[in-house]
Amino acid sequence: MVRRVLVWWSGHPRAADTVLAGVACVYLLIEIPYHEQSLARFDGVPPTFWADFAAFACVAFRRRRPYAVLVAVWALWLAAGRWDIWLEVNNSWAELGASTALQIAFYTVGRWRASPYWLVVALAVLVPGGVLSAAVVTTAWAIGVARRRWVTAAAQAEEGRALAMVAEERVRIARELHDIVAHNVSAMVIQSHGATVALLDEDRLAAGTALEAIRESGQAALVELRLLLGGLRQEESGEPQPGIEAIDGLVERHPLTVRLRVEGRIRTAPAGLGLAAYRIVQEALTNTLKHAGKEAEAQVVLRYGEHELHITVTDDGSGRPRARPARSGHGLINIAERAALFGGAAHAAPLPQGGFQVEATLPWV
Repeated sequence: MVRRVLVWWSGHPRAADTVLAGVACVYLLIEIPYHEQSLARFDGVPPTFWADFAAFACVAFRRRRPYAVLVAVWALWLAAGRWDIWLEVNNSWAELGASTALQIAFYTVGRWRASPYWLVVALAVLVPGGVLSAAVVTTAWAIGVARRRWVTAAAQAEEGRALAMVAEERVRIARELHDIVAHNVSAMVIQSHGATVALLDEDRLAAGTALEAIRESGQAALVELRLLLGGLRQEESGEPQPGIEAIDGLVERHPLTVRLRVEGRIRTAPAGLGLAAYRIVQEALTNTLKHAGKEAEAQVVLRYGEHELHITVTDDGSGRPRARPARSGHGLINIAERAALFGGAAHAAPLPQGGFQVEATLPWV
């Protein structure tokens, strides 16, 4: 539950800030702890209440306008005539006033802005509030800075891991495509030998058939060789590589309950594209098994279009809730890399009604 709240809070900053400001303002309306009065006796509300209320209303805009909110809250804090944050904190930790909003504003500037302007405001706070007040708000800012640096470092580390996974996947793709290219070249060598014999025997029909087979194998090899450009390593693997036709068997033997639907006019795909389609479905189903559990049900749709092959893998998410964002994880990176290698695209995202969907498009080459 806490994880879901944190994920929502990070993914909806404006709504989260509005909720934070709204809860604080409602609390102030219901109970004014520093005056021991409530709005049931409106005539007893102290003037400082309105400054506190306005200060927390400003918090709703803290991540959109960090500096403007900081200046506004600071001005309201001074206008309330309560200039010693340290004294207020020591008197009552439960107090929810402009001084608390000011600390939130300082934290926000440190968290979301890498600028030295905070020093100017800190000095302004130092003059009326004293050294301890400045220390309080500076600590709030320092916590925000520490948080920003930690998040940045984590993002850089994640990016490094993603790049490493992309490089690893490219090596794997190169190994698989090497087998396909090697097969086509071997066929060309065999057919050329047959064409040579046929020409020596003056058998034009046999020679023409052999030369046509060489042409077809050469064209297929050129298509696959295009995919090996860009510095991908070529390492031979003796295992035969699966294609689109193998997806049916993958679905049948998978531990999940998976339905396969094929749409459009089925056509023969190049070996490399067929391998990519198989691996995309395999990775998507593995992703479902990992994050949704064995109780989940999935559907694979292969739609043969005029210009491209559309692949959709959807699950109902009936097992464990997904804790990862849509674009994280080794499997989803592999899917995107394979689609991009063929000039296609991939997209992965949770569904509004629950579950998860992976889509990929592979143009016919």
